[in-house]
Amino acid sequence: MNARKPARLKPGGRIGIVAPAGCVSPDSLQPGLDRLCADGYVVEIGASVYDQKGYLAGDPVRRAADLIGFFQRPDIDAIFCARGGFGSIQLLPHLSRDLENHPKVFVGYSDITVLLNWLSQSCHMVTFHAPMVADEFAHGLSEKAKTHLWGILSGALANWSVSLGEVIRPGRTEAELMGGCLSLLVTTLGTPYEIDSSAKILFIEDVGERPYRIERMLTHLKMAGKLDRLAGVVIGDFTACVGEGPRDIRQICAEVFHDSNYPVVMGMPAGHGQENLALPFGVKMRLDGDGAILAMLESPVS
Repeated sequence: MNARKPARLKPGGRIGIVAPAGCVSPDSLQPGLDRLCADGYVVEIGASVYDQKGYLAGDPVRRAADLIGFFQRPDIDAIFCARGGFGSIQLLPHLSRDLENHPKVFVGYSDITVLLNWLSQSCHMVTFHAPMVADEFAHGLSEKAKTHLWGILSGALANWSVSLGEVIRPGRTEAELMGGCLSLLVTTLGTPYEIDSSAKILFIEDVGERPYRIERMLTHLKMAGKLDRLAGVVIGDFTACVGEGPRDIRQICAEVFHDSNYPVVMGMPAGHGQENLALPFGVKMRLDGDGAILAMLESPVS
């Protein structure tokens, strides 16, 4: 089934702000809200955004209600997440596949990985692995990331290509992209919300994980069969993922994917690194494992 594309985000559009995961303070969120307004958009904060339950942004039922409400409201043009942390997976039992009837630009990454893939997989909705309000927006997006994001969401950038870094496995493929933060993908295994990676290009990235933990998680995915029927793999930033020895992320990936019959390429500037280019989940992409290029082949917005 073809993914449902949200309407393009127009200048002056209204963006709903939600906090599905970690708690967020007004001081940390406001600079990001100001920048969204300066870029020409109207922002509206969800009712529970400033709720706090320890490290969580309040009760999962209220967090889910904010998300559902913004999806269902016709005057909300896009939904941006405030930040990551932990907690997005707690919303899933409170969400309904009825959201597929309300396709809308939905933006986030890190812990939001769980929601991006669930909306794409269960609601057949295009989603966007992209910067968040209290993180990159608050601290200042690079001009490249900013142009890339607004170009994709507005429909002005209907196709693009990015040069990657190092080829692990050669080959070429065209398929939809899915994935995100590796540690979050693994948490879905054995649950009703388990990721379906079959015939997809898998994008992975993470932050603050030692190499042995990265290898453990990739091995877990492999033993669960999630790496068997992929179309390809794009490896993004593994920020602050260093160990005490010479066994690094490149070596781990080379070994994990050594017998794969699909292209595997490192170096996508997306995730928790210095640059976080927006990636659409649910539209056709081309991964060129010979030339080390990732390209978007169709607009993710209608």
